[in-house]
Amino acid sequence: MKKVNLLSKAEMKQLVGGRADCRIAIRNSDGSFRGWSYRDFSVSDAQEAYNNGTTYSDGSYTSGYCCASCPF
Repeated sequence: MKKVNLLSKAEMKQLVGGRADCRIAIRNSDGSFRGWSYRDFSVSDAQEAYNNGTTYSDGSYTSGYCCASCPF
């Protein structure tokens, strides 16, 4: 089992570099965790979705992202 370190929003904003192997975390409108995106995002696209607080038409929203630290 891999150890996972959770980063604060401020720490995530400081991440740079990486490859196009990032996923975004999605939460339902009630705050419950829905899951990880099925497609890969570039580092900059994942950061943008998180930093801008992207909200989707069903009320779900981006609550984080992972790149090299992804648990899968």
